[in-house]
Parts: sequence; structure tokens; C-alpha cells
Amino acid sequence: MSTPDQPAPPSGWGDAPEPPRYGQRVPGAAPGGPPPGGPGGQYGQGQYGSGQYGSGPHGQGGPSPYGSPYGPPAGKPGIVPLRPLSLGEIYDGAFTAIRHNPGVMLGVATLVLLVATVLGVLVGQLLVPQLAATFGSLVAQEPTLAGMDTLYAQLVATSLGSLVTVLLATPVVEGVLTVSVSQSVIGRKLTVGEVWTRVRPRVWVLIGWTLLRTLGAAVLVAAWSVVLVLAVAGLAEQSPGAAVVVVVLLIAALVAGLVWLGVRVGLVAPALALEGRGLGSTVARAWRLTRGSFWRLFGIYLLATIIVNVAASIVSYPIQLASGFLSTSGAAGATFGTVALLVASMVVSTAITTIFLSSVVALLYVDVRMRREGLDVQLAAAAAQTADPHGTGR
Repeated sequence: MSTPDQPAPPSGWGDAPEPPRYGQRVPGAAPGGPPPGGPGGQYGQGQYGSGQYGSGPHGQGGPSPYGSPYGPPAGKPGIVPLRPLSLGEIYDGAFTAIRHNPGVMLGVATLVLLVATVLGVLVGQLLVPQLAATFGSLVAQEPTLAGMDTLYAQLVATSLGSLVTVLLATPVVEGVLTVSVSQSVIGRKLTVGEVWTRVRPRVWVLIGWTLLRTLGAAVLVAAWSVVLVLAVAGLAEQSPGAAVVVVVLLIAALVAGLVWLGVRVGLVAPALALEGRGLGSTVARAWRLTRGSFWRLFGIYLLATIIVNVAASIVSYPIQLASGFLSTSGAAGATFGTVALLVASMVVSTAITTIFLSSVVALLYVDVRMRREGLDVQLAAAAAQTADPHGTGR
């Protein structure tokens, strides 16, 4: 599925023919008897549903590899069945992908994020003198905070430096995870070297997309803020109540717009990692793939984000608690220990969030392509090749 140009699905793929109404005899069925294909009929057999989603040649019977509750189950050579996926199957597949290839999904991802965070801490040290001077003037006005200026400067510098480096490292991790998940779908377990060989040519375009997306969101928020300020300034003196309503409506519109755009371009990263196209054509392709699927994708993204953030908070909270206790203890080396615990908390939280969400997005990409392009047929063929690489038929 990682080849740049996937063959177009056969012509005529689309919705299944309308099923016969209750009491209507299916053509070819004996009067009073069951329709062709067995008692009650089945999708993918006889007349009803033949040729849908990757089944045999149109006009012929035969089970559909998509599977359905009414027919033979779809094959499951890897972490998910090769058919449109349910919500539970996507989440279960994300966890199964981690168990299937933990060396890549956990080891490489966590290592990259750890290195990026440590580099961010080192870069942030350049800001400590300036920040310490700033916090020193503030702390001098509050006797209870005496001696805390260096600690505050270290924490802020660590957070800022790590934010920048993790922003650059996250798209690389997403690409690695996407490639691993895409191969786990067909039961293939790649080594670290094989994954990196596939991701390496796409690293810079993945980073470029992340920076472009972040910059675009920042510009949109800044422009909307200007509109908000002008609107409030024009209404504040005449009608304070109307100004409040306008503020609420403009903020709600901004959030809705960012969410809508985020969902529509949410599949760009996996498409970049797997298809090898240019950035512009990939963004346009992801836009087409998500057309008509906004609410389903939004619901899955939202629930996955809630789940993973709750899990990350539970895991990282004890580390943050220990960091806060150490920062107020006044013990020797408290600053170093506090920063070290902060780094550990950031790495754990970012790793949990990135690994799970990237796996979910990769499976959504596979799911959407199976629904729209019959990718399940190509995946089934690739899985068969993986299981029998020499074509012995055994």
C-alpha cells in the first residue's frame, strides 16, 4: 500500500443494488422457496449485493472480501479485518499495532522523542540568563518567592526549548508509526532499519507539512484576533452586551473553523508517509478522501484525543507531583531534579499521545481508502504475498 501510484479501483464500484422489498420474489428463485445463495440470502451471493467493494467480476456471484454480518467474514491477516472498520476495531487495532511491533512503536518513537526533548532542554539553557533576570525583578517584589527566579527560568526555558524540538521530531515519529501500522495491517512486521528506509525520503516533507500547518493555524488565530478586537472596540461603548455576544460567537466560529480544517487535512500525514506524492497533491488528495466523512472522522478523533489525554495525565501525574514537591523542598540539587522530572513527564505524556493518535490516524487512512477505493483488495493480495512469498500456494 506504500507504492506512490495505487491502481484506480475497477469501474462500476459503488453502492450495492437496491435489495428486493419484503415479499418480492428474487429473480431465479423458486416460488415459495428461498432465494439463490442459501436460506435468507447473503450479501455477496446471488443477486443481492454482488460485485460490491472488491467482490468478483460484476454480474457474478461469490463472497465479497469486504465481509458483512450476512456473509463470510473478511480476512484478518494482521491487526484489523480487511473491510470498513468500526470504532472499536480502529481503537483495538491501534493497541494491537503496538503489541505487534513494540520495537518500532514503543522503542523508536520514545527514543526519538526523548532525544528531541533533551536537545530542547540544552537549547533552552541559552535563554536561562535572560529569563532569570526577568523573573528576578518579579520575585524581588514577593518575599515568599525569594530564590525561585533561577528555578522558574529553568522550567520556562525547558518548556520552550522542548516545544520547538518536539514539534520538529513529532512528524518523523508519526511517519515511522504510520509505516509500521500500515504493514501490521497485512501481518508484516518491519525491522527498525526497514521502517527508516521507507520513512527517510519523506522526513523533510513531513516536517514541512507540520510547520506549514502550525504556521497556518497561528496566522488564522492572529487574523481572527484582530477581527475580534476591532469588533469589540466598535461595540463596547455602544452596547457592552452585544460586544460580549460577538466575542462568544467569533471565538466559537474560530474553534469550529480550526476543527473543521483539522479534520479535512487530518489524513495528510499518513498519505505523505505512504504514497510518496508531493505536498500540494497530497493535501488535495486528503481533502477528497475526507469529503462526506467529517462527522465520523471528527467523532473518532475527539474520542481518541479524550482517551489518550486522560491516560497520559494518569501516567504523568505522579511525576509532575514529585517535581512540584522537589521544587518546593529547597534541597540541594532541587533545580536539576525538578527539570529532570519535568523532562520525564513531557516524554511520557508526548509518547503516549503521539503513539496512540498516530496509530488511530493511520488506521483511519486505511479505513477511508478501503471504503472509497477498494484498498482491501490490494491489501489482501499483499497479505497473501507476505504469507506465501514464493508463491507455493501452501
